[in-house]
Amino acid sequence: MSLRIFLHSIRQVFGNLSGALQVSGVLMLVQFAVLLTLGRSMPTDEAGMRQMMMQGDMPWGRIVLGALVSTVLWLWIVVGWHRYILLGERPKLVPAFRFDRMLGYFGKSLLIGLIILPLALILGFIGGGIASGLVHGGGNVIPALVVMGLFVYVPLAVVGMRLGTMLPGAALEPGVPVFSGWEATRGVTLTILGVVVLSVGFALVLEFIGMRVFGDPMSIPSLIYELVKQWVIALVGASILTTLYGHYVEKRPLV
Repeated sequence: MSLRIFLHSIRQVFGNLSGALQVSGVLMLVQFAVLLTLGRSMPTDEAGMRQMMMQGDMPWGRIVLGALVSTVLWLWIVVGWHRYILLGERPKLVPAFRFDRMLGYFGKSLLIGLIILPLALILGFIGGGIASGLVHGGGNVIPALVVMGLFVYVPLAVVGMRLGTMLPGAALEPGVPVFSGWEATRGVTLTILGVVVLSVGFALVLEFIGMRVFGDPMSIPSLIYELVKQWVIALVGASILTTLYGHYVEKRPLV
């Protein structure tokens, strides 16, 4: 079932490429242009970033503005995508700017984050202690990263995905209970786990391709690939939630 859900989400994007580009193409280009402009004077290496912070030259206003623009554009895209798939709302140039649904989506996402926070602190403390012991014991850093992934990221991602199953509903109408996705996915935790593993693997493959093919991260080909990669990961992620909502909440069949 996990593979069926993941492949269904992939088909939502690539089997419906014209619709995906109608919903997100213009807004992703705007986001890319804004972030490229705001980040033009930022160093791309860790040493340069550290030096800028020590000198007090970090452009915090520009960073906050970039984060705000990215958040608004992402909410615009994801709400439009959920509504396009679930309601058939096809935009002309960009999706309708539904401020109330975007605000509701953001609020529910923030609430889910706050619900997960105590679990994240507990798992982070336990996983961090184990990982730190492995590194200080003279071991390789890779096992420590694996421990952090297995003991921290994966459980949090599963809980977050189960809770986040209600988010497409928040894009459709107000008043969707925050635990409705959790209730709808009761008994399918292993399926959700499989979807999380497939999603992470998919993202890692795309990241590996970028690292192997492109050297300079600021070159034009590398920036274009990064834009496409982020677009694919974003829409596939939104499609996974859409698929989970449609199948487990609205009881739609997987086709």
